[in-house]
Amino acid sequence: MNGDVLPVVGADKVLRYMAGSIDKAGGTFSREPTTVNGNPGLILRLGGVIDGVLAFTVENARVTALYYVRNPEKLTRVESETPLTSR
Repeated sequence: MNGDVLPVVGADKVLRYMAGSIDKAGGTFSREPTTVNGNPGLILRLGGVIDGVLAFTVENARVTALYYVRNPEKLTRVESETPLTSR
């Protein structure tokens, strides 16, 4: 499979996958609304520590995609503001 990640497709399958993942993790989950690349998202914490960032793609008032980033190297800037500059 060469490290490829297969998407979980369909509302029922996504819900079951996420509920199962939370059950396996144990501990207490909390969430904080945020914006990810201009789209709505959540910072998810497990026991007060960032576990990942969940980003949503919304089209016609429906969530059409979810992206859950858990790679610690990609989460290093989640809690810091990045100033915008013009060139």
